[in-house]
Amino acid sequence: MSEILNFQIMNKTMLKGIFLSAAVMLSATVYSQTKSPFIYESGNTTIKLGGFIRTVALYDFKGSVQNNDFVNSTISIPSNWEYQKRTSYDASASRLGLKITQNIEKFGPLDIYFEMDFRGANDVLRLRQAYVAFSGFTLGQTWSFWYDAASMPAMIDIQGVNSRTFLRTPLLGYTAKIGKDLTFGVSFEIPKAKITTATGYKSVNQTTPDIPFFLQYKGKSGHIKAAGIFRTITYGVTSDEELKSASAFGAQLSGSLKVVKNFTLYSNGIYGKGVARYINDLGALNLDLVPNQDNGGMQVIPMWGVSLGLKADLSQKIYCTSTYSVAGINSDYNYYSANEYLKGDYFSATMFWNVAKNLSVAGEYLHGKRVNMNHASAEANRLQMMVMYTF
Repeated sequence: MSEILNFQIMNKTMLKGIFLSAAVMLSATVYSQTKSPFIYESGNTTIKLGGFIRTVALYDFKGSVQNNDFVNSTISIPSNWEYQKRTSYDASASRLGLKITQNIEKFGPLDIYFEMDFRGANDVLRLRQAYVAFSGFTLGQTWSFWYDAASMPAMIDIQGVNSRTFLRTPLLGYTAKIGKDLTFGVSFEIPKAKITTATGYKSVNQTTPDIPFFLQYKGKSGHIKAAGIFRTITYGVTSDEELKSASAFGAQLSGSLKVVKNFTLYSNGIYGKGVARYINDLGALNLDLVPNQDNGGMQVIPMWGVSLGLKADLSQKIYCTSTYSVAGINSDYNYYSANEYLKGDYFSATMFWNVAKNLSVAGEYLHGKRVNMNHASAEANRLQMMVMYTF
């Protein structure tokens, strides 16, 4: 065990050393060749180093979330008197990315991308994305094809509204233009399932990839994305040591619309069975597969999420955003006790100020509410401020 641990530590140390050394060498080399100290160009190759330093100070009151990400489903019911307030400071979301682009004769542009932050255990360097993209194919770890960043306004809370999909995963995907403004995509993504097991059943390794797909229209005034997903969730029956599976599926509709020059609307809706992994609030719980109290077996259950957001540009340097979101599960299935999660509400109000080139500050108010099956509830509130420098 100690040898394995030492090997893992050595690999992480080597990875950090190689990445940071490359960054230093790149910056030094590039500075003498280009106007930007973070871009290097030679022949058919372009290398760009980028990222940001991001610090956030937060204060929770009238209930708290014991995490730097504001996840409604983790709010304690009943509220713990000793956790009603909380102050914290976090810079772990600071990010470093390296993008290499090569123009290859047969394939056209080939992109290689690495992205890391410091949100691993004990604030160590963590891999966010690492992929290769060419000719419509994407291979590696990146955003799930169900993720739609453009359907949510900017905010300080990284996790974002409780109804959205916010998931990076290893995948093999393909996207293609099927019209001037129309794009199709499909991917095979590494399966993971959070299961609440009944007596006689257990969680096991997943063997069948999740298959999300989408069709997206993007125009001058906004976009609309229709997406679906098929999943096969495997579980074990301990009495006869047999593997069984349950089929799961989901549908999502999301988009954005610039109503007038300085005002944009955003919306997102999800419905499905066994797609808890793809809904923020539910992804923190073991809801992909749950017990069936009627027959003692296992089942996938209906779940949903919906949000509406806006962005208002007050000037060239100042803008504000706000979002209201609800996510939950259907209560007409006999599978849970009264004190388990039913739904969560999320509200955000944020103001951004682009102080100078690459430098921005923001303030944000968050309100979250969790409701259980017996309609007991608890709330949490947060004020936070961010300072970010992008390079």
